[in-house]
Amino acid sequence: MENLVEDISKSVVIELLFEEKPIRPTANAIFREARNVFGEINIINRDENDTEFSMDKFVAYNKDNTTSAVGLAMGNVLSFDDKKSVSEFERTQIWNVANSDELLSKYKYCVKIWDVNAQRQIPKERAVMLVDWLNIALKLFPKCQAIWIKSAGKFQLAQSIKNLKENGIVKYLFSMVNIRFFNVPHTNEFIVDSVGLANIGLSDVQFHFKGMNPNKVANLAYSLARYVLNNDDVLIKDGDTIDGMNDEGKMTPDVQWICRYEDSLIEPLRPVLDINTGKYAAGDRN
Repeated sequence: MENLVEDISKSVVIELLFEEKPIRPTANAIFREARNVFGEINIINRDENDTEFSMDKFVAYNKDNTTSAVGLAMGNVLSFDDKKSVSEFERTQIWNVANSDELLSKYKYCVKIWDVNAQRQIPKERAVMLVDWLNIALKLFPKCQAIWIKSAGKFQLAQSIKNLKENGIVKYLFSMVNIRFFNVPHTNEFIVDSVGLANIGLSDVQFHFKGMNPNKVANLAYSLARYVLNNDDVLIKDGDTIDGMNDEGKMTPDVQWICRYEDSLIEPLRPVLDINTGKYAAGDRN
């Protein structure tokens, strides 16, 4: 399981999407905005294909008890082909943007930004850092129209991100975590899960159930994902419980659902915190 997490979370890659070819800022302009947000930075690369810097305030914790600097990078302007970049499966799980197929087809260019050497960074710290880096990128590219994060299957409009009053953890969940919903074929079973927490070294959340309102379960999945990210230093353990929902679909401490760590039921393969929903549970729970 450890190798799986490391493989997923090597870098979080965010693609900024454009209809018209944008003008890429100079390395000096990128570094100047980075200093305004992060303070002192260490310049690693000025190349337009990989403008990269690290920050002393952010470190990764290595297996040998040493630390190493975490970096952030920006690539050059590239062509974007929505048919190649966003699969049909991924399109079925874009719930938050209306007319997403039509919008995706309009974008012809992208700029990628990502983190470097961050797989052993504290997850909550990493999430906030990525949000700050995204905010910087959107400022540097004011004509950016949307972002696409393939590892999370997350498509979000740039203006929606800019309009969000909250920052930090809330903005990470809003822009970089996808809550998905599936109807298991030929059954009355459903799966609701998150994608995006495993990208930063945590476990995503998963509900396999029947007989409940999927929208209410999706809201619960979002709340649980927020709790997991906000409390990354207090790990939920196998056998721990969370408040469940009663027959009216309301959260209550009178109903306790058991948590267990598993591999995800649906791709991408990743660690998940699976919630046994008691009498509403589906699948083989043995």
